[in-house]
Amino acid sequence: MSFWKKALFANSKVFLILIGVSIIFALTPAGRPVGKVLVLLPEVVPSVPVKPLRFLSKEPVVEEVKIKTSNEEVMADIYRPNDNRRHPAIIFSLGTIISRKDETVVRITEALARSGFVVLTPDIPDLISGFVWPDSVRILVSSVEYLDNQPYVKRDKIGFAGFCVGSSASILAAQNPKIADKVAFVSAISPYFNLITLSEAVVTKQADNGQGKFEPWNPDQLSVKSVQKGFINYIADRKEREILYRHFLENRKINQEQINGFSNEAKSIYEFLANSDGSQRAEIWASFPQEGKDLLTELSPSADISSLKAKLFVLNDKNDTYVPKIEGVRLAESLPKDQIYFVEVDSFEHVNPATSLPRWAAIKQLFNVGRYLYNVFSEVS
Repeated sequence: MSFWKKALFANSKVFLILIGVSIIFALTPAGRPVGKVLVLLPEVVPSVPVKPLRFLSKEPVVEEVKIKTSNEEVMADIYRPNDNRRHPAIIFSLGTIISRKDETVVRITEALARSGFVVLTPDIPDLISGFVWPDSVRILVSSVEYLDNQPYVKRDKIGFAGFCVGSSASILAAQNPKIADKVAFVSAISPYFNLITLSEAVVTKQADNGQGKFEPWNPDQLSVKSVQKGFINYIADRKEREILYRHFLENRKINQEQINGFSNEAKSIYEFLANSDGSQRAEIWASFPQEGKDLLTELSPSADISSLKAKLFVLNDKNDTYVPKIEGVRLAESLPKDQIYFVEVDSFEHVNPATSLPRWAAIKQLFNVGRYLYNVFSEVS
């Protein structure tokens, strides 16, 4: 036998052995999450050209349904495997201004359904408008109740996958006593822990470095506008809301006479949003309406984190320009170690792993994202 034939024969055996080991490993409880990660990562990372999942799975079933809350009805899409079995269920809670019909959302939800999950993506009007509100949390609570009644859902494997503000809204929903025992997991990417400290960081462009000192931080304009919209939306008077909206979001000038004519509520919000001096925080909060501070607290996972019973998985971006990294760190530190799985990446472009990095840095980032997904799938599957 010639040298090349021997080499080819030997390498073929090695190759077949590797395939066999991989198949056997994928059939084990420990191996199945690995298999799901390997086929899902190319769907999550846009730059990966080969998408094997589409050739290894059936087209999922897609339905449009209505989710009823205590005071409204919203539309939602359900993606589920095309079989007659029960599956773990994930509620997709998106960040601001992203709808359930967004191309990236559809791609990822379809990939998850192909991987064996039921995925529910509800419309959350407030988040689509650009800010978080109590209605956002109510919709997520009702989404869990809806899935809990579906025959194709494993009732002990219902959870959330949230992004940015949507991830914090998911944690808030999971804390709700109506569903706390029904939520098994929350996968949170770039969450905030305290809406007050997040809002302060956005308007002053200074973030806590984790050692009690504030350092310059340049927030993305989407975060700036989200905070502005949320605070302005709180004002009861429509005319005052319109004036402040035009001033902060459309760069219209505002004169002192208009400011002097504001209600105490509108004046306090104007002063907060216009402040860029971190040393003025305490003074501004001292005159802020108590009901407004109570609402910010209500929308902060930090206020009642001990009520969270679900396992929490946090993917934190060290260089996030939407949410300071300290928010994710404080969230992780607030829970028992056996309840939290925390991974930090160097740069995730907030919730989109498309950052151009040197080869080794990109490989390291993909490894960390894969490790994160493996731990989530190990809990969920």
